[in-house]
Amino acid sequence: MPRFHAIPFAAAAILLAGSTAFADTTLIALLSNSAENPVTVPTLSTGEARPVSFGTATLVLNSAQTQITYSISVTNIDFTGSQTPDANDNLTAAHFHAGPAVSPSTNGGVVFGFFGAPFNDNNPNDVVVTPFPNGVGGTVLGKWDLAEGNSTTLTAQLSNLLNGHAYVNFHTRQFGGGEVRGNLIAGPGINNPTILPSATQGLSYLQALTTTGGTPPYAWAVQSGTLPAGLTLSAGGLITGNATTAGTSTFTAAVTDGASVTNIQTFTLAVLANGLTFTNALRLPHMVDSSTLITHYAIVNLEQTPVSYRFRFFDDTGAEFAVPLQNSNPGEASGVLNPGGIAFIQTAGTSAPFAQGWAEVASNGKIGVTAVFRFIVGSGNELLTSITGTQSGSNVFLPFDNALGAVTGVAVANTNASQSINVTMTMTLENGAKSTASITLPAHGHTSFALPTSYTATAGARGTIRFQSSGADLAVTGLRFGSNNGFVSLGNFQ
Repeated sequence: MPRFHAIPFAAAAILLAGSTAFADTTLIALLSNSAENPVTVPTLSTGEARPVSFGTATLVLNSAQTQITYSISVTNIDFTGSQTPDANDNLTAAHFHAGPAVSPSTNGGVVFGFFGAPFNDNNPNDVVVTPFPNGVGGTVLGKWDLAEGNSTTLTAQLSNLLNGHAYVNFHTRQFGGGEVRGNLIAGPGINNPTILPSATQGLSYLQALTTTGGTPPYAWAVQSGTLPAGLTLSAGGLITGNATTAGTSTFTAAVTDGASVTNIQTFTLAVLANGLTFTNALRLPHMVDSSTLITHYAIVNLEQTPVSYRFRFFDDTGAEFAVPLQNSNPGEASGVLNPGGIAFIQTAGTSAPFAQGWAEVASNGKIGVTAVFRFIVGSGNELLTSITGTQSGSNVFLPFDNALGAVTGVAVANTNASQSINVTMTMTLENGAKSTASITLPAHGHTSFALPTSYTATAGARGTIRFQSSGADLAVTGLRFGSNNGFVSLGNFQ
């Protein structure tokens, strides 16, 4: 039986379930007067020039190719008839046009109408037209479903849509054949929601902007607005840094693919004030890392608002410990969780021969933390068990079971940051026999041991251990290793 400190405490296997499926294909169009065939020059009804019209369109074809979701924004076309006093810019119709012969210089027939006549968004009718509240223009959101089309179907038009033989056209009172047009081309889709996970003031932040479709490689840049102070966006799409000021920022990011097609999206990123305190942090009294012993953590936000969290790791001496982490910098596990959100962190499995200590997790809201330890015992074989993060106390009971060849391992951590503590252990066997012992732990110190080896009176026996200290500075956990490689955690009680 290996020494206890070389065996991981574990937390039950966590199934990483749930992922977001993104559409296979994004189609993009930049709408302009110069893209019309023939080119249009907008004027007032009196003949004077009026502002040019322009816009953007993003169409997302789902992975099953059964639905297109579209978002189109157009400026300087009157969506209500009352945004300007002149009637020439009044919107009369808007459509998708397509056909095998369609090109940037060749027109085609209407295949789907979403404003005016023909109107084909009717099975169901889910188009939403929203005029700009300030300014001239508006947005159109909707879906083109399989059952819809102007004497055609989405399936029949997929080849035209995906191969550059389609365009978006907005028609006005002045230009019945179309005032502003954009030819649809496949481009990079942006996977991230418009509201990004929040950052926390003074803590490291890492968020990847990702894309699907288009032609690699991709290059990201901030097109307008600014990121929160202290954060930057790399060409590879990583937002990193330490946010320095609490508040909310809005910025527009652009991604350009290898075919020089650009897609843009406006994001909102909030920076929360750093209200983290370790006074009431959740404690996980043991962690371990080696090539065969790996600790996983799951952190869940139990609040209805965003919550920041931060780990601190300590070794046996109480020194802060730069634990090697697979998905973060050593010892720097922190982040922000949206309501109901969850984060997964794990040690890297690179320590030799092993590293051990304990962890505490502070937050500015209510969270739950589980530590998952994985003990790899052979090719393709592993043992798993779990403990849950708890607050520390001054009077902790732990059951133990060393019967039938089993060994109970114990870990104790001192959660006091400024002074050492003396811990009295009272071991009561199943037959009523008692024995006592004491250990001293430095500030933030930690120890772990195999109970029947360190305290022979408990060998082959069952019972309880009462841990006592003068202050509420104790965090305790236990693990039972069975003779047949059984591996289970033991709950403790306060």
